[in-house]
Amino acid sequence: MSWNWISAWLENIAFDLQPLVVRVWSGPTLVGAGLFVSKDICRHRIIRARAMFLNEYPFDDRNMVIEYNGLLAARGHEEPVYREVLRHVFRNYKEFEEFHYGAIEYTECFQYLQKFRPNGMGCVIAETASAWNIDLESVAPGVSGVLSGLSRNRRVQIKRSIRFYESIGPINIDEARNSDEAMLFFKRLGELHTQRWERKGLQGVFANPLWVSFHHDLIRRGFGSGQIQLLKVYSDNCEIGYLYNFVWRGHVYVFQTGFVQSDDKRLMPGYVTHVYAVAHNREMGRSIYDLMHGEDLYKRILCNQNTRLVWAVMQRRRFKFSVERMATGVVRSLRKVISH
Repeated sequence: MSWNWISAWLENIAFDLQPLVVRVWSGPTLVGAGLFVSKDICRHRIIRARAMFLNEYPFDDRNMVIEYNGLLAARGHEEPVYREVLRHVFRNYKEFEEFHYGAIEYTECFQYLQKFRPNGMGCVIAETASAWNIDLESVAPGVSGVLSGLSRNRRVQIKRSIRFYESIGPINIDEARNSDEAMLFFKRLGELHTQRWERKGLQGVFANPLWVSFHHDLIRRGFGSGQIQLLKVYSDNCEIGYLYNFVWRGHVYVFQTGFVQSDDKRLMPGYVTHVYAVAHNREMGRSIYDLMHGEDLYKRILCNQNTRLVWAVMQRRRFKFSVERMATGVVRSLRKVISH
């Protein structure tokens, strides 16, 4: 939700969608804002709705995968901002039946939605997920310090992989020093990312030219201010992995990765790259290393805490939505019975 992201999103994704900008003022002071774009959607082939989406447009290859979403609010004004925005869109945009707040924090933003939900609106959780992260202040310094927080079995496996790479030469981690080098790292990361997905017979995100151009713009905008981090982990001339991260107020968000794949299961390029990146960012004085949402095993293994994210939908009270919720509940119950 930094201006670096939002400005790139507006110029590359949202301008032709005619975004709605809702602003909240306290006297002469701007204290809150939300950007909405609209879409007529259809679920289950029969449930149709006019919908608004906050800070994202997850359609037509324009999904830039925002996380930790929410309304922008000045500190101390969070509650009135959510109250006034919810009230405003409910009263003034009656043609819209749904308002989507994707990937918001459960303990904060979602609670505001629940608390200030207007009469005549329901609130549905469409999806929930954990965002896994590492409290860097709780981690001992260096690679050995990072490894000491892992299980014995995983620690042994990663150390074995490190020894293999060290047999080629000392392991190094480089952080891109300028935007040109950052672009080179990003390009190589994309090649490795694509190779991994093609081995599975699939395409990765780099197959979407709009996604690539968006992130080129994002890197150019944010690198000079220290908001973009591109890392390379290698042993002499042997590449191990690349990371593309966002940095905001000491919080490192791991957005995309690219690792050199191998059929040798003893090699763990992903784990080795992350371990060195965690040690590097701890040394830089950062506070959180965030692997973002997803239930991948490596995230559970490496991380020592998590945050709950929810995809919430505010809905006007309509019979069709009641039928949809009832039918969805029945299907879920049947699936549980069958799975047992």
